[in-house]
Amino acid sequence: MGNWACIIIDVRKLNSFSSQGVTYMQSIADFIDLDRYPLNKLDSPSGRTLVEDCQQMMREHAICALKGFLRPASVRALSNEVASLEDAMRRVDFLATPYGWLKNSDFAEDHPRSRLFNRRCGVLTADQLNPKGLCTQLFQFSELTEFVRRLLGYESLFNSACPNISVRLNIMQQGDEFGWHYDTNDGAVSLVLQDAQEGGAFEYAPLIRSEEDEKYDRVSRIFSGRASPVVADAPAGTFILFMGRRSLHRVAPVGKTQKSRQTLLFSYDRKPGMVFPEKIRKRMLEPSPEPFLGQ
Repeated sequence: MGNWACIIIDVRKLNSFSSQGVTYMQSIADFIDLDRYPLNKLDSPSGRTLVEDCQQMMREHAICALKGFLRPASVRALSNEVASLEDAMRRVDFLATPYGWLKNSDFAEDHPRSRLFNRRCGVLTADQLNPKGLCTQLFQFSELTEFVRRLLGYESLFNSACPNISVRLNIMQQGDEFGWHYDTNDGAVSLVLQDAQEGGAFEYAPLIRSEEDEKYDRVSRIFSGRASPVVADAPAGTFILFMGRRSLHRVAPVGKTQKSRQTLLFSYDRKPGMVFPEKIRKRMLEPSPEPFLGQ
C-alpha cells in the first residue's frame, strides 16, 4: 500500500447536524480522511502520489484497497443509516454462473462454464434510500468521482443515473454468500461499512483471465480448493476499487454473526445518464430463485 497504509488517528469532530432523523455532513472532509487521502487536492504533490500509488496497486494486484479511507465516525453514521433500513431490504437467493456475459451451454458438467454458485444476500437499492441521506450524499461528491476517474485513467467519468442501482448496498447475514464470478467491466467501487463477526471475506484471484485465454485450469483449481485465492485486507472504513472483469472473486460464506456485513457500492460510467439494463435491474428489484445461466 506504500505510504498510504500508515495509521493516523484524527480526533476532530464531524461537522454534521441532524434534522427530522436525517444526519447531514457538510463536506467531503466529514466523510473521508483527507489528510491521508487528499481527494480535494489531487493536483498537489501528495494527490499525484496517491493516484500513482493506487494505480500501481491495481496494475500489480488488481485491487486498490485504502484502509481508513472513511473516518470512524462517518463509518458508524453510514452503518447506522443502513441498519435502520435493513427491514426493508430485498432478499436475493439464486444460483449463477461466473460467466454471465457468455453462452454457457454444451460444456462438460465439471467444466468451469457449467459451474453455478450461490448468490444469497440482502439488497437495498437507491430507490429505497433517503435521497438526502448519508449514502447518497457520499456518492454525489464530485471529488470522489474525479478520484475514481483518475485511478481508471478515463477521459471522463459520470455518476450513474440509474434510479435503482446507481447506489446499492449488499447486506449479508449468517449463511449468506456471493459466489465466484467475474464482473462485466473493470473498476467496481465499494466501501466496507461493517464486517460480520465470522466469515464474509473478500477473496479473489487477480488477473486470472485475459481476453485471449480464460485459464480454465487455474479457475478449476480455485473452484476445487486446490489453489488458494488472495484474501483482501479490508476492514470497515476501507475504499476498494477492483478490476473484476479479469479477476475471479467472491464474498466467502458468512459464519455465525450477530452483525450483518454491509457493503456500499457506487456505479459510474464513461457516458452521462447511464441506466442499467432491465434484466439486471429486475434481478435486484424482483428477486427470483431462477438460476442465472448467462446469455
